[in-house]
Amino acid sequence: MRCALSYTPLILLATLAACGGPESGNDAASVETASSAVVPIRNVASLDSAASWMGDIPCADCEAVRTTVTLYPNGIFRSQGIYLGTKGAGDTTFTDIGRWTHADAATRLQLRGASGAPGQFAVDPDGSLRMLDMDGQPINSKLNYTLFGTVAPVVITHPARLVGAFTYMADAAILVECGSGLQFPVDMSADYQALETAYLKTGKAGKPVVVRLKAHLAERPAMEGSGTVLSLIVDSMDRINPDDGCAALRTQNEIAAGPWRLVTLQSDSTPIPIPANTEAGLEWRRGDGQLVGNSGCNRFSAPAVFRGTSIVGSPAARTGMFCEGAMDIENRFLALIATGGALRLQEDTLVWSEGARDVARFVRR
Repeated sequence: MRCALSYTPLILLATLAACGGPESGNDAASVETASSAVVPIRNVASLDSAASWMGDIPCADCEAVRTTVTLYPNGIFRSQGIYLGTKGAGDTTFTDIGRWTHADAATRLQLRGASGAPGQFAVDPDGSLRMLDMDGQPINSKLNYTLFGTVAPVVITHPARLVGAFTYMADAAILVECGSGLQFPVDMSADYQALETAYLKTGKAGKPVVVRLKAHLAERPAMEGSGTVLSLIVDSMDRINPDDGCAALRTQNEIAAGPWRLVTLQSDSTPIPIPANTEAGLEWRRGDGQLVGNSGCNRFSAPAVFRGTSIVGSPAARTGMFCEGAMDIENRFLALIATGGALRLQEDTLVWSEGARDVARFVRR
């Protein structure tokens, strides 16, 4: 077994710190390491387009693992690990898709991918990403654990192994990746037809069914309007099992089992104090598709459409009271509802993210 790698590079990112190995020399891989490239320092807290980092990470029984991470402003990432100098058979390229967030004034990143194992990085002053261990601590080693910025974003097309809840209805196909909660439209090309055929045989048309497949992301024309949308391309289907569970769908169930009380709120990285006696909070009424609650002073309601574990933003209707000292909370809270964001559970806490930034936390009331 090679050094600490399962089937996705997020496992690699989280566990390679424990594996020593020689640093890599030159290799005839399809992409070159970016450590010698001169690129502008990037502020990950204000990315306005995709950006990539690359480096050769130590490996116990190969020359190195050429690791690439591409971050998107909306909080999506793609990563790839390529084993260099291996002589054994089998796949030596592993990719992942998931969400990324930043904390500590954007000096620390966390990547949560399809594997479910978080990868953590420190953002150094020169804009490079330095891998941390599984506990988020610096790796005590003289070997290289740094990824350097590339001049242009690296497009990763090697398929990732995904587990997702697939739904086909009214000529539309979507897949919710079970680990990250990301939802993608599924392009009806490549091996898509095998997936649809297996899905319809389950007799659960219109309902989510868990599938295991290999797929990659690519821009495809949007179904409605102009422009393109990031879509899932099915490279091959492994199996379909209607009885398998999906963590993202369980997260939806937990959100619906609220209500949730607001405990922290941020505006432009500045915390807004939440008084202990505040009534601010929310509840998702799945039956009528409404997000309702108290925004700090007034009652509110807004349409609630979920895509995976992300909520589509919608302006809220509210009552018309004025409450001294509570309007900053209310205005920011309702701005969250209007903007939308990604939701995830951390033990008993519901975390709301805008793009790659955590902006609010709730506990069950």
